[in-house]
Amino acid sequence: MAIKVIVIDAEADYRSLLSHHITTRWQDAKVTEINPGETGRLSDGFAGAGSDLVLLGHPLGSESGLDWLHQFRHVKGFPPVVIIGDGDERSIVTAMRQGAADYISRTRLNHTTLVTLLEGVLADRNLTDAESSQTRLPVSDLDIPGLRGFFIERCISGGDIASVYLARKADSGESVVLKVLRQVPDFGGGDTALDRFLIEFEVIRRLSHPNIVRIFDLGVADNHAYIAMEYCSRGSLKARIMAGLQPAQAEVYMRCIAHALSAIHDVGILHRDLKPTNVLFREDETLALIDFGLAKQAHLKAELTGAGEIFGTPYYMSPEQGHGEPLDRRSDIYSLGVIFYEMLTGTKPYEARTAMSVILKHAQEPIPRLPPHLANYQSGIDRMLAKRPGHRFQTVEELLSWQPLPV
Repeated sequence: MAIKVIVIDAEADYRSLLSHHITTRWQDAKVTEINPGETGRLSDGFAGAGSDLVLLGHPLGSESGLDWLHQFRHVKGFPPVVIIGDGDERSIVTAMRQGAADYISRTRLNHTTLVTLLEGVLADRNLTDAESSQTRLPVSDLDIPGLRGFFIERCISGGDIASVYLARKADSGESVVLKVLRQVPDFGGGDTALDRFLIEFEVIRRLSHPNIVRIFDLGVADNHAYIAMEYCSRGSLKARIMAGLQPAQAEVYMRCIAHALSAIHDVGILHRDLKPTNVLFREDETLALIDFGLAKQAHLKAELTGAGEIFGTPYYMSPEQGHGEPLDRRSDIYSLGVIFYEMLTGTKPYEARTAMSVILKHAQEPIPRLPPHLANYQSGIDRMLAKRPGHRFQTVEELLSWQPLPV
C-alpha cells in the first residue's frame, strides 16, 4: 500500500526537495504539499487526512512550527510528526516534549539520513497500529512462563537469545523495560548466554548514578531470565545527532557519558559497547547509559566470552577491540571519542563498506581533523582517538579534567 505523506513548509523549493527524497525511496508515495503562507493556520479539526506521517518545517515563515505541532498532537489519531528545524537545542527538546516523532536539522539533512529516519518512524507506526487492535495480555499469557506482574505494551526488539519489551507494572501502572532471555537448552552456547545475562544484572544493580539506567527487578523462571529497568521516554542520542547538536551541548553529553563510565570503571566493569543508541534520555531530559549486555567485569576469565571473540559495533570499536586484543578502560574512552566526534560533526570518523574495512581504518588511518570552527576540540579528540592506548587519556578522570581551547 502506498504511503501518504504531508509536507508543510514555507519554502516551495524545500517542499519539492523533501517530496523528491520521499518519492525516490517510495516511488508510489502520495505526497501532499502545504504552503502555510497560503493556507494560514490549519483548523483545529484538521486530522491529517489519513496520512502516514507529516513533515513539518520550523519555523514556518513568521510562525513557529512548534505551535502547529502542539495543535496537531492534541488531535486524536493524528499521524506522527517529524520536525525539520534549524538544529537549535531548545527547539529539539521542545519538539520532543510536545510529541514529535523525531527531529532532523536542515543542515544535516540528506537523502540517506532522511530516509533512514522516516523508515524508523513508519516502522514504529506500523507496530503501534498492529498492537492497538489486540488486547493487552499479561506476559505470562504470551508464552513466557513464570513472569507475572507485568503487562506488555510492545516489543522494542527481538532476537534468538533475548527480546526487549516495553511493559507496565500490573500493580502501579509504571512503565518499565523488560529484557527477557529465552534460554534454549539445545542452542549452542546457551549456558554462556544465560551467564552473561545474569552477570549483567549483578554488576549494574550495585551502581547508583544519575547517568546510568536504573534496574528495578530480576527474575528467573523455568528457562527464562528477565531484568526490569527504567523506561527512558525521550529517545536516543542517535536521534539527536541526526537532528544536529550545538558543540557546547555535545560536550555536555560527552561529559555525562564520561561520568557514567567513571562509575562503572570504579567497580571493575568495562562497557565495551558504547554507541549512540545505548545512550537514552529520560522524561526530565537527563541522560542514561544503557545496555550492558556486553559489559564484563575486568577480572572475569576469558572463557566466559571466548578468547579472541569480537564484541561491539565496528564504527565505535577501539583498534585493540577490533582485533580481539585484551581491553581495559582506555578502550571505552576511545569509543566515547568516536561518539564525541560524531556529535560535533554529524559524521563518524571512519566509514567503509565492510565491517573489516572500518576496523582497519580505526587501526591505520590518521585521526580525522575537525573543521576550523571546531578546532578548539581537536586536542581532546586527538587524545581520545589515539591509536595506542598509552597515548590516550589513561582514565576518565583525566579526560574530565581536559578543557577545550578558548574560542
